[in-house]
Amino acid sequence: MADIREYADSLLANSGEIAVDGVAETTLFTVPAGKSCIITKVIMHSPTAAIGQASISFGFNAGAGANDVITNGVRALTGATNYEIIPAKSDAVRGVAGGTFNMIINTPETAADKAKFAVYGFLY
Repeated sequence: MADIREYADSLLANSGEIAVDGVAETTLFTVPAGKSCIITKVIMHSPTAAIGQASISFGFNAGAGANDVITNGVRALTGATNYEIIPAKSDAVRGVAGGTFNMIINTPETAADKAKFAVYGFLY
């Protein structure tokens, strides 16, 4: 049976809680062997408290800004039941086999807050 991720925009990875109060790079998804990957969006959800200052980017170019899929921007959630859909930019880079899709917190939140990140896309 075929993997549905090859035929539909679907959940590729859902992180546990990630601290957004420190400058850090975190791998969210690794492209499986023999596949390529298109990331369509990231959903930031389930914050431990309101988030309003964290500036975060996402991409396959780890160590060089991780911004070749979603450019750096302030991500804001006003409460624990809120979420933000962060779409891939125009002219985004696709992932190749073994590539890691990362997020970088470029400007940290001032409080010790955490959030979860769901990565959506498809494999081919």
